[in-house]
Amino acid sequence: MRFIMRTWVLVGIVLMSTGVQAETAANNLNRLLSQLSSLSATFEQLVLDGSGNRLQQVNGEMVLARPGKFYWRTEEPFPQLLVSDGQTLWLYDEDLEQVTRQSVDQKLSNTPALLLSGNLDGLEDTFEVLGPVVGDSGEYRLIPIKADALFVMLRLIFEAGLPVEMQLEDSLGQKTGIYFSDISVNIGVDDALFEFVLPAGVDLITE
Repeated sequence: MRFIMRTWVLVGIVLMSTGVQAETAANNLNRLLSQLSSLSATFEQLVLDGSGNRLQQVNGEMVLARPGKFYWRTEEPFPQLLVSDGQTLWLYDEDLEQVTRQSVDQKLSNTPALLLSGNLDGLEDTFEVLGPVVGDSGEYRLIPIKADALFVMLRLIFEAGLPVEMQLEDSLGQKTGIYFSDISVNIGVDDALFEFVLPAGVDLITE
């Protein structure tokens, strides 16, 4: 069962600038994320079913850049690569020799990946945001307002201004936790990293 990349497409990526605003959890979250023009890290990802049984555990690396760009690779035993330039999303399943190409869904509730690298102008129209209204550390809970969202809860945890953990729960009770380490922010990133080149001999599926 392959939850790695498709889960990450559901997870997601959070950056926008804010002006002088009232102190709310959403505004404070925007403030923290607006300071991150790029982010790189290694990660551990755990997927649990509704009963708490472990379905999968993988490690990998990621690089994110505003606006809407991300590179997400997982290691063995399920090597996969997810790449987006902000317009097109590529999922390369190496052991199946298969690539899936699709347009990026700009709805935050359907593409939570945009929470870390996209534009959050519609954040408060899309989610109820609960968490600290001031400070650089704490847990933020994002609850979709509309019933057609692909998840029921997203948690984003900050320490000293850095996102260190993301947790996602879907309507079936499946939970995904992503734990970041070796974090670097606001570094120079070559845009070529977000350009996918189709390998020879693989099957291409367009959605």
